[in-house]
Amino acid sequence: MHFTLKQLRYFDAALRTGSIARAAVEMNISQSSITAAIDMIEETTGAELLRRLPARGIVPTSSGLAVGERIQAFLEQTRVFESDLMSLTGDVAGTLRMGCYAPTAPYVLPPILKRISEDYPSIRIELKEGDMQSISDLLSSGAIDVALTYRRITPEAQPFVPMFRATPIALIPDVSPLAKKQEVDLQDLAELPMILLDLPGTRAYFCSLFEVRGLRPHIAHTTKSLSVLRGLVAANYGYALMNICGPNDRVGQSGYVARMIKGELDSPQYGVAYTAASQKSAIVKSVLESCREVAERGDFDDLLFSKPQAPEKPAHLFP
Repeated sequence: MHFTLKQLRYFDAALRTGSIARAAVEMNISQSSITAAIDMIEETTGAELLRRLPARGIVPTSSGLAVGERIQAFLEQTRVFESDLMSLTGDVAGTLRMGCYAPTAPYVLPPILKRISEDYPSIRIELKEGDMQSISDLLSSGAIDVALTYRRITPEAQPFVPMFRATPIALIPDVSPLAKKQEVDLQDLAELPMILLDLPGTRAYFCSLFEVRGLRPHIAHTTKSLSVLRGLVAANYGYALMNICGPNDRVGQSGYVARMIKGELDSPQYGVAYTAASQKSAIVKSVLESCREVAERGDFDDLLFSKPQAPEKPAHLFP
């Protein structure tokens, strides 16, 4: 074999990101090293695999796609082999690549990472954050092993360990008359300006909560930042909807209050998505078990207004 494992990883990164520059950033290596790896693999296979197009990055040829699929499968097998080899001593060890839906990261990551470090101190976690669609894409491409996310975008056939259901919550300016109520109605909210968290998947979901009742929200502002969203609500520019919120959102000392919404609402599951291939890894199995234990211990209860039901246990993974 005329190329190294590192070069295969560089080629895989370039194919996934569609850019030599982005691959270099992801792998923390020079662009010339990425280019050299591509050249070496193309020379070995005797075929053009990736075409460099000005202003468009790199585009795989049909041969490049076929080679890329095989490289990705080989790298996945290599990762499982490495982690299992390192775990022969009895301690699960190795690196786990974990993705997390960014708006939920401050709430769910601390208890999960703490539990993993306590249970498996030899596991190293590499984190990636993003919106639901990008996290789902990273998982499908093999760039991450597990993903902390909502069930809304992940395919139904995607292996998934649910941890809790997240019922929508309204953030309301503390000067609003609605702030005096313990529960609010979507009918009342629809008449007020709304601050929308506008990320892939969120607009359609939050609007659907109104649409199923024949209502339409009045979207006054949109933002991709939860900090900006909270600031706008606190400044009385409108209300906002969220699925989880921290204890600080409930105390009413930040210019807004969190209130339950009346009626039955689409409350998505939040949990850990993974792939059928990754579950063969001792590291992934161990981390999934730790996540389930964190949920059962009630570490997420303070993020929800109602106590979540016990997470369901996939029969093929947990007894």
